[in-house]
Amino acid sequence: MYLDRNEQNNLMYQTSHLLYMYYANLPPIIVLIFMKLETEIISVTEAATLCKVTRATIWRWIKSGLLNAGVTAGGHYRITREELHNLIKSKKMDCSCRADINKQKILIVDDDPPVQKLLGKVLSRKGYDLAYASDGFEAGIKIVKFKPHMVILDLFMPKMDGFEVCQQLKKSHDTSAIKIIAISGHKTKENKERILSCGADRFFLKPLDINVLMNEIHHLIGTE
Repeated sequence: MYLDRNEQNNLMYQTSHLLYMYYANLPPIIVLIFMKLETEIISVTEAATLCKVTRATIWRWIKSGLLNAGVTAGGHYRITREELHNLIKSKKMDCSCRADINKQKILIVDDDPPVQKLLGKVLSRKGYDLAYASDGFEAGIKIVKFKPHMVILDLFMPKMDGFEVCQQLKKSHDTSAIKIIAISGHKTKENKERILSCGADRFFLKPLDINVLMNEIHHLIGTE
């Protein structure tokens, strides 16, 4: 049976939604496997932000068939980044729009809101695309969906600690290239040696020296 592009997208989005709902209570590694279906899928609002247009414009493009989109089981429209890239190329949008899609992504994983706020403020000013997680389980989901170039990872969090998150990332072929900067307020030689042995690229103690941290981020992934 032949399915056109929109029918294929609908099937993918509905399937990924059902799998997410069903596997939400299973171990994080299982959730990661099944959430691969949602990789690179964005909402109408996210597409509008990336293209620097209104949501109404995105809706017009979808309704006219200019932009292929699918519908989730809950009736929400979703778009793949590939489809958005194709539209940007066909409409010859300005390079700043393309840069927004391709700029470096950093996932901040820490259950301390002040730390998230501080890092978010500094990194956003430098032009990085950011996402946040407050525990290891949420980090696993965000990594699959957000596909960061770097993870700033607190060592001690609920549900799954930073050591296990780091090990899982470095074991998987799909995520082993992600740079990891581990942070912790627990100053022990054992913690540093353990997280570096898990594959982390750098380790910093809290309170963070922001200038040193920014230099290391730039060294590891650059700014664009």
